[in-house]
Amino acid sequence: MRCEILARFAAAALITVLLAGVINLSTAHADTAFVCAVHKGEFVWVRAAPDKASMSVGQIRYGFEGEIHEIRNGYARITTSNGLHGWVDVSYLDMPIREKVYVLIADGPVNKRETPDGRYVTKIKAGSRISVLGWRYSKKGELWARVFHGGYVKAEYLREAE
Repeated sequence: MRCEILARFAAAALITVLLAGVINLSTAHADTAFVCAVHKGEFVWVRAAPDKASMSVGQIRYGFEGEIHEIRNGYARITTSNGLHGWVDVSYLDMPIREKVYVLIADGPVNKRETPDGRYVTKIKAGSRISVLGWRYSKKGELWARVFHGGYVKAEYLREAE
């Protein structure tokens, strides 16, 4: 059930981000769990407002878990498992799910990238069935799916397999 909700949220979230720049996850009924996805030993600043110039209220390290409440201007308003509240750049958060199969619905092949903002890895043929393991936002605020065997595909090209 949670995976179905996240799949619906993924498509809606991308459209919402592009059109409005704001997502209120409490009204979207989405799976809102996240894991901090920086490299081991690194951290991300948690800020008081969704702005890089905003004052820091703390930091989260690799593997920290929590909940996303809202996404605005490329930042997620979060609460960590240890109670820290604030805003984090969405590109550092991974939203894992149980594996679910999707179909690529593009007119032609779709690029698979190392990370949402990373280098091109290969192309995947339109109509292919792929397993999705989680979701992540790019620095531009675009939603990407983490796929089985590594790499990321833009969420807008995916439809849940029947």
